[in-house]
Amino acid sequence: MNQHFSIERLWWLLRADFTGGYRSLLTVSATLAGVILIASLMALNGPGGAQSFFISWFGAMLYVWGAIASSRAFSELHDKTRNVAYLLIPASAIEKTLARLVAATVGLTLYLLLFTSAVSLLVAGLHSLIPGARAGLFNPFDPRLWPLIGGYFFLQSFFFLGAAWFRRRHFIKTALVITLVGIGLMLFTLLTFSAVFRPVGIDNLEILIEGAAGSYQGVIRLLETLTAILMTILPLACWSIAWLRVREAQVSDGV
Repeated sequence: MNQHFSIERLWWLLRADFTGGYRSLLTVSATLAGVILIASLMALNGPGGAQSFFISWFGAMLYVWGAIASSRAFSELHDKTRNVAYLLIPASAIEKTLARLVAATVGLTLYLLLFTSAVSLLVAGLHSLIPGARAGLFNPFDPRLWPLIGGYFFLQSFFFLGAAWFRRRHFIKTALVITLVGIGLMLFTLLTFSAVFRPVGIDNLEILIEGAAGSYQGVIRLLETLTAILMTILPLACWSIAWLRVREAQVSDGV
């Protein structure tokens, strides 16, 4: 058996995490199902708006629940009463990291797709009891879901890194770092934009942009490609650094 990675060990880690957390999962799911049922009574007017309604809820649950869960992925690592037991689990650092990563990304996404589909059945059943009310079902294969899921994987990686990097208040500190970096990038963009386009004037800016769009299609496509590459590299980098932190903790504790 491979010393550093084993599917069997990864499976047992996933199973152990699920066994230890399924009660919380059921409690949160039941609460969300109730909230969605109540919201559907006020928001749904017919089958046509049902998919947009459920997509909105799916996205909100994925981002909020996923960010919080990701920020707590390594809570045992920083807890003095639990870190020894966690580090002594007979599994490598990469297996422990992958177990939490798979649960917070693929696992949560698939679960919420199934959960939203099940809740849509309950909503449809509830609305069938109300005269004149109608509700459609959630389609988990809607193409509009893919950008939501891709964006979540990108955002999740920062909270996952924060879970391994910060010793406490993981969610708040990660959100603060993201906010500060976002403000810095926005100020840099505004200053650059102002310096470049101030001589042109605001009145002529729209005409200039339209002309540039036609003349620099190659540059625009290059920027789009670079953006796509960046959105792939950054999550991989965050996940890798999180693994290095877990490995460092195991090595420093002699595991």
